[in-house]
Amino acid sequence: MITINKITLVRNGRTIISGYSEQIPAGSITIILGPNGSGKSTLLAAIAGDIAPHEGSITIDERDPQLSSAGFTVRQVIEMAGPSDCVMKKLELTAIADRLVTTLSGGESQRVSIAQAIAQNAPVLLLDEPLSVQDVESRVRIIDLLKTLAESGTTVVVVAHSSEIDLAWADKIIKNFA
Repeated sequence: MITINKITLVRNGRTIISGYSEQIPAGSITIILGPNGSGKSTLLAAIAGDIAPHEGSITIDERDPQLSSAGFTVRQVIEMAGPSDCVMKKLELTAIADRLVTTLSGGESQRVSIAQAIAQNAPVLLLDEPLSVQDVESRVRIIDLLKTLAESGTTVVVVAHSSEIDLAWADKIIKNFA
């Protein structure tokens, strides 16, 4: 479970989120929904441990979030996180496994980032607009994979634009949090 306890997030001297609390259940898919500039990505970055709350706390299974990083060919980037073959097949990345990540399209790069996150086999998966630059087939493939992960106990948190029409695959939607 992810517990957000009365956090205030400040960026460049500006308060983005103030006094916000939430609980995100383990083994679920949670969508953080809102328009551009509402603080969705800032909240996700705080959950990931990239931004420390100015006030309050965030815990994942009662521990502070850890940071992670990556780099090189598609296969190397994914293997830095964990086993790559299965997740590369599910996201149709096998054909580009030996390409440098700097040569990928936006959609390919995004799928590599998703694969890397999944390969870590972490109990929590945080994704910032994973469907934004995907074609219809890739969107379906990603959603199916996220549902499978949640069914197996992974907590999935996704940031989405308020214009996302079909969010029926989510177990919970957080709106108006700022």
